[in-house]
Amino acid sequence: MLTIDTQSLKSHLAHASHFGELPGGGITRLAFSHEEKQVRAYVKALMHTMGMTIYKDGIGNLLGILAGENPELPAVISGSHLDSVPNGGCYDGPLGVFAALEAVKAIQQSGQAFKRSLGVMVFSCEESSRFHMATLGSKLLSGKLSFEQLHTIKDDDGISVYEAAKQFGCSLDESTLPMKNDHFHGYIELHIEQGPVLENKGIPVGIVLAIAAPIRYKLNIIGHTDHSGATPMSMRKDALTCASEIILAIESLAKEEQTTVATVGNVKVTPGVLNVIPGEAELLIDIRDIDKAALIRTDKAIRQAVAAITQRRGLTFELTLLSKDFPTPMDTHVIDIIETVSKKVGIEAIKLPSGAGHDAMNMVGIASHTGMIFVPCKEGISHNVNEAINFADANQATLVLAHSLFTLANEEA
Repeated sequence: MLTIDTQSLKSHLAHASHFGELPGGGITRLAFSHEEKQVRAYVKALMHTMGMTIYKDGIGNLLGILAGENPELPAVISGSHLDSVPNGGCYDGPLGVFAALEAVKAIQQSGQAFKRSLGVMVFSCEESSRFHMATLGSKLLSGKLSFEQLHTIKDDDGISVYEAAKQFGCSLDESTLPMKNDHFHGYIELHIEQGPVLENKGIPVGIVLAIAAPIRYKLNIIGHTDHSGATPMSMRKDALTCASEIILAIESLAKEEQTTVATVGNVKVTPGVLNVIPGEAELLIDIRDIDKAALIRTDKAIRQAVAAITQRRGLTFELTLLSKDFPTPMDTHVIDIIETVSKKVGIEAIKLPSGAGHDAMNMVGIASHTGMIFVPCKEGISHNVNEAINFADANQATLVLAHSLFTLANEEA
């Protein structure tokens, strides 16, 4: 019989929220920050208490392993991330880490034997807020990103991922990455849904079928800076009005597909003065879909629109690809296990896609079987200080996670 200690889960999440806490609630805990180092130390202490052996690779991905009866077999792991967006919530990432610890603890305390070792993973640099590229730690783990690229990916202060990781205390030992395929037998990530479906339906557990993937760009539009009073409208090369037309085109093109979403999440205008026509504008563009073909179509259409609009207005542009991922289906074996386990313990669950990207999409291949479990978040709010969960839902989802991990850990092959 497996039992989840809800109070323990709640207490650990509350404690973790102190690292980077904001006066009005929520957290800011950017990748490789002092605040992230503090919360990682807290997690490592919990892993030690549970008797786990702790490993850390070159980019700082943290893995705690609890040995099974046959430790030579590929392990079964769960986990998530601890970094946040600026002015973010306390559950996006941390819930998955602490739920994983509670799930493994429940198995450990049940006294039941498990053949394969169980583990909890904390991924580095999952959020794109600092370096404009998401899931950096798991990308390196999977070989989708090289150590050489860490020198060229930089934050807004010009600090490269390599420099930030070195300052953070990462070994940057290239021999630790990437991992080989099938290094783990299974990986299941528990995460808040970051959408309204589960809460609206009153269902505590979501079984993820596939993860949408983003294509991201930085677009620099170059016009001409002029006096706002002395330059006729017909003679202007206004980078901001050009950017506005492009933003509306991106919105319109995304609406042509059924499941595509596209966002311009940030606009920087130069010189940004009341009486000066903007000479430059920088846009950050995020395009996502669970349908690969639709994602490719929208990406192409947006690039064509950018070229056409800037040419018609007599401006130039530079389009820099920040990342390009494709939708990732979850393993049907894990989907079946989660569904079977949910029914067995009497917890209602539904299948749904993930519109947000997660480390799980990079674990496909590294783990022979990869899946995700969603927990409802109130009003679907995430990446926001008002992010919240119902701990009754979290308890049920963590129980499903524990039983699913236990099932995988006792499989022969």
